[in-house]
Amino acid sequence: MEFPLSAAEKLLKRTGLRVSDEAVTEFTGLLEEIASDLAAEADANAKSLRRRTIKPDDIEAAKRALLG
Repeated sequence: MEFPLSAAEKLLKRTGLRVSDEAVTEFTGLLEEIASDLAAEADANAKSLRRRTIKPDDIEAAKRALLG
């Protein structure tokens, strides 16, 4: 999965500071890693409940498991 660089840059620029291209690239990589981890955890949660569909509750459970 690839997170668009322009979307990442917009998020970073909300701080009101200037943002380097390298910071955008690093931030994008981190977002992709977090999203991948959340998806894997949500998948595991759905499968543990014998479902083949990830539901919003699975995403919430994954968020709590990974981010506290």
